[in-house]
Amino acid sequence: MLEKEEKADVFKSETKLSEGKESSDNLNSKGASAEATESRDSKKETEDLRKRILEELSEDEIRELLEAKSVIEIKDREIEDLKSMVSEYAELLKRKQADFENFRKRLQRESEEQKKFANIELVRDILEVIDNLERAIESSKSSKDLDSLLEGIMMIEKQFKNLLERKYNVKMIDAVGKEFDPTLHDAIMMEESEDYDKDTVVETYQTGYIMHNRVIRPAKVKVAKAVSAVKDSQNAEVEGNSEDNSEINSNEKSSEKGE
Repeated sequence: MLEKEEKADVFKSETKLSEGKESSDNLNSKGASAEATESRDSKKETEDLRKRILEELSEDEIRELLEAKSVIEIKDREIEDLKSMVSEYAELLKRKQADFENFRKRLQRESEEQKKFANIELVRDILEVIDNLERAIESSKSSKDLDSLLEGIMMIEKQFKNLLERKYNVKMIDAVGKEFDPTLHDAIMMEESEDYDKDTVVETYQTGYIMHNRVIRPAKVKVAKAVSAVKDSQNAEVEGNSEDNSEINSNEKSSEKGE
């Protein structure tokens, strides 16, 4: 008896589910049918509107519209082509910027390296001079001969100066006996002398040097001031003072006459 009741309940449940499913399918079917109907109606309205517009337009106006449509399509394609070109150029610009940045960094590294080792040739040449100086010192230590040490040092000085002149175009400024030149000489002492007609360098305290016709260090010198030049300067000063006094006296006399 119970089994029959349970089977009856199951049958009722299945029937309800089936009816619910059919109802849902019917609703969905109706919704789809309604959407399809609306779509058809919309298309029909659009088509009707298009026909009415075309009926109202003349052939010339239709032709103009078609031409305008063709122009718009061409412009649209041109715009797309331009967009593509802009994108390509933007990508190319990014690559060029990256290349330039890498190039700039490489130049900076090379410049720093060059600054670091710019004087390497000069240092090598100086090292050779130092080697000769060390050999001269060692030789004098073993022989106890100061004269040979002095001779060795003088030879090294000569070697060093020849090296600077031959390889680096560095020359000494020949100052003694030359007319004083403020671009070449730095006068740190002056004395009057009757032996010279012009201001003349008579002693060098520190040698000056020129490199490629540019003074890299002026010579510190003692200058003999020509007495004649001093007298001329003094006479010119006296004459100037006399002229000033004469002018003053003349002005005073004119003032007295006016009174």
